[in-house]
Amino acid sequence: MSTSNSDRDNREARIQTHRSTMSVALSRCNALVARTCFPVFMIGVALSLGVAPADAEEAASPKDTVPPAQISADEPLADEFSFRRAVDYLDNAALDWQHRMRCVTCHTNGLFLACRAEVAPNSRPNQLAREFTREYLKRYVIDKEPARGARGAIEGIVSATALLAISDVKTTGKLDAITRQSLDYIWTQQNEQGCWEEWLKCNWPPFEVDDHFGVTLVALAVGAAPDEYAQTPAAQEGLRKLRKYLQNHPPENLHQRAMLLLASTTCEDVLEPDKQRETIAELLSRQQGDGGWNLFALGDWQRSDGQEQDRTSSDGYATGFVTYVLLRAGVAASDPPIQEAVSWLKTNQRASGRWYARSPRRDGKHYISHAGTAYAVMALAASGERLQPSDR
Repeated sequence: MSTSNSDRDNREARIQTHRSTMSVALSRCNALVARTCFPVFMIGVALSLGVAPADAEEAASPKDTVPPAQISADEPLADEFSFRRAVDYLDNAALDWQHRMRCVTCHTNGLFLACRAEVAPNSRPNQLAREFTREYLKRYVIDKEPARGARGAIEGIVSATALLAISDVKTTGKLDAITRQSLDYIWTQQNEQGCWEEWLKCNWPPFEVDDHFGVTLVALAVGAAPDEYAQTPAAQEGLRKLRKYLQNHPPENLHQRAMLLLASTTCEDVLEPDKQRETIAELLSRQQGDGGWNLFALGDWQRSDGQEQDRTSSDGYATGFVTYVLLRAGVAASDPPIQEAVSWLKTNQRASGRWYARSPRRDGKHYISHAGTAYAVMALAASGERLQPSDR
């Protein structure tokens, strides 16, 4: 499939829209806080300081959220680990994002769909996120509303569809009608090479930097999809193209190999058993002395701000992601490397409840910390951490 000048112009316009959306976010946040009533503001302050409000579950709605405090490496560590605080942080960040930004993005409310459904599928925050994502997909897939910048763009539609399918598995065990229609739709947008050519590539690793992430995310979702969706003609043809893409485009870094390993836990014939073992061994070999992992051991991404990457410190994204992948791939929670990773997560939670990861693109918002927190919560849940029934 060739790329026309018009296509390139559209991609550039989407990148500029994405950047301008981020640049105006802070001023919109300030305006929101300024006009929010005092009790709601105090809920946001409590969450930003890592203190869960007494009625956190009842308060979890888009109207009752405020933008999380600026993500910073200088945020102090929590006095003690709290799984509840981590979940509260994600609730606020994800619901606030969908309320203000009106889109689905992998790093914040997208991965939240998979995470919250795994931790407490019947919770109010999970239901709100699912309702928003269904409506988002309905607008652009079923009602055919034209895309506007990042809203309705293919990477958002593909990732929202895949993550909603994963949420369906964990929440109801059935494929939602809108999820099914959206899955059928994304196959029509897949090119013959097996990827989504219009996937935004704006040097925001690891999600918006190449085609590989979207391919493996869809493989993971469709492989797990209930109601034998993977056996439908549309899915069979789409999976044939996905496997063709993966055969013709071997992983170029360890993050891609880890995503392929994760996809192989649900989707057949994407990674041979010996390659699975090799990837597990390589991931374990990159574990640092403190029990964590460093993001840039997973990919040699170049920054856009001219600064040096931190290639030595363990961080929340790499540690949460790798720990979760290893657990899903069959490494036992009782194995020493997993125990050390869990210990790192429990001793490196920040006061707000999140885990910090420096943006691999440029210093600024560090939204990858949201994704890292989601993976950390899923890793801890997979290792046995649970919310108390009264907290869900």
